[in-house]
Amino acid sequence: MMPAPTDSSQRRLTIELARDTGAPARARAAIDRFCKARDVAPSAVATLLLLVSEVVTNAVVHPDVDRRATITLRAWLTGGSVRVEVQDAGPRFTPRPRNPDRFDGGFGLYLVEREAARWGLGGGPTTTVWFEVAGRVA
Repeated sequence: MMPAPTDSSQRRLTIELARDTGAPARARAAIDRFCKARDVAPSAVATLLLLVSEVVTNAVVHPDVDRRATITLRAWLTGGSVRVEVQDAGPRFTPRPRNPDRFDGGFGLYLVEREAARWGLGGGPTTTVWFEVAGRVA
């Protein structure tokens, strides 16, 4: 699915992704196109691609919802950063701290916490994970 800007200045990206194993790759491709069109620094793009992949994978794997439910990916420029939101139909949750010495998976939000300039969970009954990566302009 091609990204569709949501405002006339084309400063925002909003796409709906099918909840399937291809969703992380489609999300990375959309973020990559979004960043390249806006001269986002390559190091920031690499971080964005990693974090988008992790958060979208979580949205595919974890919610106990109808498989036909979609994932919404949004991105926009804000100050010197790129802000990304990933929303799915799963219920809101409380993140658990991860022990980085364990190797049993579950490191998506750990990576977000380590690599994003800021991150958090949106309000509301569904799950929205947002994060910002600094270094917007190359």
